[in-house]
Amino acid sequence: LPNFLIAGATRSGTTSLYYYLKQHPEIDFPDLKEPRFFSSCNLNLPQQGPGDYTVDEKLILNFEDYKRLYENINNKRVGDASSEYLYHHLSSVPEIKDKLGNIPIILILRNPIERAYSAYNNLVRDGRETLTFDQAVSAEKGRIDNHFDMMWHYTAVSKYFESIQHFLKEFESVKIIIFEEFILHKESTLNDVFSFLGVDPISTDTSVVYSKSGKPKSKLVAYVLGRNNSIGNYIRNFLFKVFKRGFLEKMSRFFVSDKDSLPMEMKKQLYKEFETDIENLESLININLSNWKI
Repeated sequence: LPNFLIAGATRSGTTSLYYYLKQHPEIDFPDLKEPRFFSSCNLNLPQQGPGDYTVDEKLILNFEDYKRLYENINNKRVGDASSEYLYHHLSSVPEIKDKLGNIPIILILRNPIERAYSAYNNLVRDGRETLTFDQAVSAEKGRIDNHFDMMWHYTAVSKYFESIQHFLKEFESVKIIIFEEFILHKESTLNDVFSFLGVDPISTDTSVVYSKSGKPKSKLVAYVLGRNNSIGNYIRNFLFKVFKRGFLEKMSRFFVSDKDSLPMEMKKQLYKEFETDIENLESLININLSNWKI
């Protein structure tokens, strides 16, 4: 079973960290990056957002199935990189403690405004989100009430204080990484993580950025590679089975453009939503978060 977790936050570099750590000879993960077992315990299934069935079909809902993922893995460090655990902390924390014990936890936190916008663009890229960002934020509460997957919970997932407080209270070893520092200083961040996990530092290929959000360059691309229709979902799953993830990430630039920047007026409006949470978090983790402030 896992003896460490990358537990969140979603859209904050957890996929890149997963692929970078997999290069280490003393670190292993199952092929399924996000089993999501510990965050799926209390989900109201099926989830109701467009394309959410593609999320549901990959959930590991049974502990025997979860253990089966790890049957053939035997290494110094074995991980689970389910970024939903942080947001679903009320159900995930007690389940993790019960099934895995007091294991090391890695958390990556991103500017909450940029994280929310990245989640939005992730769903746009997959052909699932059709509203503008401000419309989507306004629709968020209704979507939560109607049991949409947590990827649609744009602002709610970006409020970290309570969930971080819970993890810090229940686990002795918690490594908090700030996404913006991770992007700027990948090598030193990875060396810190290797030290945290008790393995020797190695030279790691960090040239590929994984799971970048963006906008499809055409409606045809959105349909063919989307997750809101059976054809697109079939093609997407086929490509992931045939080609290595790094190759697909490099090819994606031909089909997906970089997301537009948020207007400053929208950022200021959203910052009011996060200001108190950022202040509380800054005091809790004793890390300067001034670059998140407006």
